[in-house]
Amino acid sequence: MSLVRAERRRFFKRRLTRWVFPIGLLLLVTIASILFAFHSKPTAEARAKGEAAAEAVYQEQIRYYEQYKRECGEKCPEDGWTGPQRSDFRAEDFMPPSFDFKAMYGELFLVWAAIMAMIAFLLGASFVGAEWASGSMMNLLTWQPKRMKVLGTKLGVLLLSVTALSILALGVWTGILWAAGELRGTTEGLTPGVWQSFGLTALRGMGMILAFAALGFGLASIGRHTGLALGAALAVVIVGQVGLSILFQMVRVPFWEQYLVPVHIFAWMSKEVKLTDFSSPETVCDNAGNCNPPELLITWQDSGSIALGLVVVVLLLAFWQMRRRDIS
Repeated sequence: MSLVRAERRRFFKRRLTRWVFPIGLLLLVTIASILFAFHSKPTAEARAKGEAAAEAVYQEQIRYYEQYKRECGEKCPEDGWTGPQRSDFRAEDFMPPSFDFKAMYGELFLVWAAIMAMIAFLLGASFVGAEWASGSMMNLLTWQPKRMKVLGTKLGVLLLSVTALSILALGVWTGILWAAGELRGTTEGLTPGVWQSFGLTALRGMGMILAFAALGFGLASIGRHTGLALGAALAVVIVGQVGLSILFQMVRVPFWEQYLVPVHIFAWMSKEVKLTDFSSPETVCDNAGNCNPPELLITWQDSGSIALGLVVVVLLLAFWQMRRRDIS
């Protein structure tokens, strides 16, 4: 039996794979089903009620505005006060929510990518960590003594397997959301450009999932135990995110959000994130409360470069240790 076939069989036969992926898939199905259940198809009756409610609120705001002008008299500001505009009160805002596939599907990629990334990290860490802890790695190297080949094959099988599982989950996720658009909203406006944008977002999501899988694999290989990867992840969440965010806010570090992993995940999936620093001494506000604080733009290229560098360093260290350290 070839090494690739043996590793693929070992991956899918593992108890953790059989349990964790179905749980993640069930979670995705549950979220998509809730979205399906809480949206409804817009009807003529619902639109008529929405138009009536919008008109009623608009007239109420007009009355409040006229009363305010009478009370303040000559003290009312002359510029910038035009009163409520009818165009600001849309019928859609007073109707039951409708699932717009074009508008919502792109934003919901983050849900699929985040859940599958957590699963990939856990599967990647346990795939190699469990074998180190149980002694199976030593037995495997007795059969196939080429260390770099063994570790590289395990990493390749992991990435290909996670890719297949992620595509399967994306297919199920997309199918339910498409049904929600067809039966509980609309699927109009899906031009080739929109589908291309969806495809690029899915590719970035797949890249994030594979990065988490490789990171978990590398950390567990370095520590020769799944616990090291899980401990490192826990330390990043508790110390590196919660603790540092509190510290940075206390000492007023400019744009402290840029040091948080979720910000870079969101920037990677949505192409960019704009941060504002309202505590900066450069922030200037006028009498109307309009401010112009300093801004920092984080693009998907910035976040991707950081993530790629981290994954490459961890994997290089894992392969270096595999070659240099004693196996026993």
